[in-house]
Amino acid sequence: MFATELPFEPVAASIPIERRGQGRLVVEAHARDGRTQRGRVEESGFARVRFPLSGRRAHALEAVLINTGGGLAGGDVSQTIIRAADAAQLVVTTQAAEKIYRSDGALSRIAVDLSAGAGARIDWMPQSTIVFDGARVERSIAAEIAADARLLLVEPVILGRTARGERFRQGLLHDRWRIRRNGRLVYADGLQLEGDIARLLDRRATAGGWAAFATLLLVAPDAEGRLQEVRAALGLRDGSPEDPPDTLPANLEAGASAWDGMLSVRLLARDGAPLEAAIRRVLAALGVADIPRIWHS
Repeated sequence: MFATELPFEPVAASIPIERRGQGRLVVEAHARDGRTQRGRVEESGFARVRFPLSGRRAHALEAVLINTGGGLAGGDVSQTIIRAADAAQLVVTTQAAEKIYRSDGALSRIAVDLSAGAGARIDWMPQSTIVFDGARVERSIAAEIAADARLLLVEPVILGRTARGERFRQGLLHDRWRIRRNGRLVYADGLQLEGDIARLLDRRATAGGWAAFATLLLVAPDAEGRLQEVRAALGLRDGSPEDPPDTLPANLEAGASAWDGMLSVRLLARDGAPLEAAIRRVLAALGVADIPRIWHS
């Protein structure tokens, strides 16, 4: 049994709150004898995590997040808490792309809370979030890291099921990032799409009609020194007068900058394929994290 159409007008009261999905996950990692081991793990609702042996890289532990509900519908809530203790190295990815389904009017809420202790490392590298037309979602990513810790965030988003010709025309997408290093706010970012989204995305100054974008952020003591390698990998000029013009691949726009111990890369692509290819090039140029094995499956 299935529904071919859902109303856009808010009718959240038609589905009781106790029938909405509630997922909460807590993962703690600790360094012991030169390796990272899982500590406390809490799972509730649709949220699950696995630690495949095939995902181990050197001293790092890989955590694969699983949504047993197959995605988020209107009114669902997902909370993920990741803690890397001193010297721990944790790679976090997802089993598959996260799907945000068309809403009946209620908001889907996603909260990610990361913390890394002294000398610790977190590589947050989920597969793409696919936002269906009519979806309504609010997401927040908050991180607190020590002065010498390293945080890598890789967040790809695809607006609409592009393989089916779908566009994200109406709904809500609100994204909020806050990163603190040694207790001080060092990075704040926000995105809000609402109203006539298709018209907004068609503007050349926003997305030019393209449907896929990603932000990659590296916060580390040596982040700024990796900027030129990233720009070269993407085909971006380095700004010098003798440098040739940008040679970006087709169906891709990109920018990269570095400041105050951070390196930020913005990617905009026609669809998911050139976006993923660009992410792989950036990660190879950064040289701090490998593509999670599950991305190949």
